[in-house]
Amino acid sequence: MFEYQRRLYTAILLAIDILAGLPALWIAYSLRSDYDWIPFFELKSLLMRELLPFTHYFGYWILFGPFLVLLLWVTQRYPEMLHRPMRRQYARVFHFTVALAFWSGGFLFFFQLDVSRPIWLSFILFTGLFMVGNRFLAHWVFRSRVLNEHNQIKILIVGTDKRARHAARTLSGLRKWGYEVVGHLAQRGQPVEVSGLNVLGRLHDLPDLLRDEVVVDEIIFVGSQKKDPETFEQMIQLCEALGIRTRVAADFFPTSIARVSLEYLDSLPLITFSTVPDHTMAMAAKRMLDFGVASTMLLLWSPLMLVVAVLVKFTSPGPIFYRQVRYGRFGRRFVLYKFRTMYEGAEDRLWELRHLNEMDGPVFKMRNDPRVTPLGRFLRMSSIDELPQLWNVIKGEMSMVGPRAPLAEEVRHYSLRQRRRLSVKPGLTGLWQVSGRNDIDFDRWMELDLEYIDNWTFWLDLRIMLRTIPAVFTARGAR
Repeated sequence: MFEYQRRLYTAILLAIDILAGLPALWIAYSLRSDYDWIPFFELKSLLMRELLPFTHYFGYWILFGPFLVLLLWVTQRYPEMLHRPMRRQYARVFHFTVALAFWSGGFLFFFQLDVSRPIWLSFILFTGLFMVGNRFLAHWVFRSRVLNEHNQIKILIVGTDKRARHAARTLSGLRKWGYEVVGHLAQRGQPVEVSGLNVLGRLHDLPDLLRDEVVVDEIIFVGSQKKDPETFEQMIQLCEALGIRTRVAADFFPTSIARVSLEYLDSLPLITFSTVPDHTMAMAAKRMLDFGVASTMLLLWSPLMLVVAVLVKFTSPGPIFYRQVRYGRFGRRFVLYKFRTMYEGAEDRLWELRHLNEMDGPVFKMRNDPRVTPLGRFLRMSSIDELPQLWNVIKGEMSMVGPRAPLAEEVRHYSLRQRRRLSVKPGLTGLWQVSGRNDIDFDRWMELDLEYIDNWTFWLDLRIMLRTIPAVFTARGAR
């Protein structure tokens, strides 16, 4: 895998294994301080001794911290462990637990440390259990990344030579990390038909390929770019405009472009050009925030949503939920959920109202839309109709903050620069929503979305979510 991400995940796994000792120590101490309910603690003479305060044991944990880190690193071998099957990972946790018991027991005996034996044994046991939980959690995260298309990283490789085939083989072994090679593009002088490779065309076919709605998150230029430098530079500019992350084999340097970084795919050096947020710790934190906030809101607002569902059902004929296919990150299609706010058959009447559109551009907006039910007007004004989209956020199709999820008809009318707003997941709220919605024209709306992408930080998401609260209560969310 890419060296930066290898080091990042290694550091994260080592950190959570070290920190596993804290809850293990606290649980072991709590069980010892209230032992009457534990049937297998029969040695009353040991248990009746005065129990030292928790800070005494915490001090030992800090004192022997370096030894604990060394023992973890030696037994777990983190850089290579990430590619090992689960049974091997569990076996290494067992090896660490045995080694910890042996060496810590030796320290206790040799230095005659004042430590409760039940606490010591329980600490070792629970540390091992928490580390097993860490392995299971990491496996679940990687597994969900592979199974969920919206979290996968689909890669197109430019080149069909030996180096390109090596890169494809390397990436195919990293499917647990969410990488998937969608195909290859041949360069000038390279064959289009190669045994064992899914060649989708030549390099100059890239614009048509992306226009045909092939999902591509990243493009790796592996072959020599000197064969067709003009086409190569045009494709680099196209990828920049669309927000597609681009990696180039380090034997060729194009003209200056957005954020540049050097990474390694095993032994292959790659130069990365990116105009969208990187797959870093901040993006992982964003996903955790999305899942946590959406799950909490869905739980807290479920009674209100139940009441709204009943009202929608009995105030006008039709389904409770309105389902519509929208475009997600890089054109991934998904079904967006809302409470139904219009009369049944409203889509068929849209052509009658096109001339009354109050928004320039391909988006239809009308304040007094006759297709909206009386209840629907209130739901739209209060943004309650969008609460079912929390399920889209939980599924990973949307984020809490991001550009509005567009329709296919809208995307077809985007300019090349405006299509870059598809380079991040759509959001439940965003800069456009908290800046006035219908008071902003279409071009300014697109500029706000691109401004969000170019300046994204984890803290920007938090600020937008906080600004959404007064925007909803002051009815600035009315459409």
